[in-house]
Amino acid sequence: MPKISAKGFAMPESPIRKLVPYAEDAKKRGTQVLHLNIGQPDIKTPQVALDAI
Repeated sequence: MPKISAKGFAMPESPIRKLVPYAEDAKKRGTQVLHLNIGQPDIKTPQVALDAI
C-alpha cells in the first residue's frame, strides 16, 4: 500500500465532502438528493465555449 506524504496529510479535505453526511441524512429521511458535483454533463457544450478554447 502506498504511503501518504506529509504534504498529503496536510492538505485540507474537499469542502464538498463536508456536505456528504447531510445528504446521507436527508436521503434516510426520504428527501430526494440530486448530486450535482459528480459525473459528466449530458448537455451539449455551447459553441461559444468551444470557440474560446
